[in-house]
Amino acid sequence: RVDMKNKLMVMEIKKAIHRVERIIKSTLLFTKGVQANKKVISLKELQEEIENSFDFYSFTKEVELDMEFDEDEIYGDFELLGIVFQNFLYNAFDAIEESGDDRGVVTVTHQKNNGYDIFIVKDTGVPIKNKNILYEPFKTTKLKGHGLGLTLSLEIIKAHNGFVEFLEKEKGFRIYLETFK
Repeated sequence: RVDMKNKLMVMEIKKAIHRVERIIKSTLLFTKGVQANKKVISLKELQEEIENSFDFYSFTKEVELDMEFDEDEIYGDFELLGIVFQNFLYNAFDAIEESGDDRGVVTVTHQKNNGYDIFIVKDTGVPIKNKNILYEPFKTTKLKGHGLGLTLSLEIIKAHNGFVEFLEKEKGFRIYLETFK
């Protein structure tokens, strides 16, 4: 019989291993460069991947992930886009963890416009402290950061012929990925 304390400890170990794997993968991708292997991706599958990353974060607050993608498809590298959304989500979770509130909300939405698939990621956490270093490698203002997440995400987004827009007033980001034809 496994008691609850041991189950919790095993879950925390799994989360720690996941974090270390993310850092190693990010570092390797950053040093060798990003090559996108694009194919048609179901938005529902991408949503599942994003929701799975929610389970690997250790929360001290109540955090709600509000995301509902439609039955559409996009063109991209599933694994690389998973890394992008995980980085943006973890940054949002960190912002909520650093806030004075007991709970927070992260929303992720999708729309198509002018030849782009546009994903909007917003959170109710603390504002970004220094927008001038957002995409600079190894620079971070976060307690839990290594400074590669957004840098690598921007490289992945560029490999998808896209770009990122920082939404200062709305507290979030708009991610543009070129729509396949």
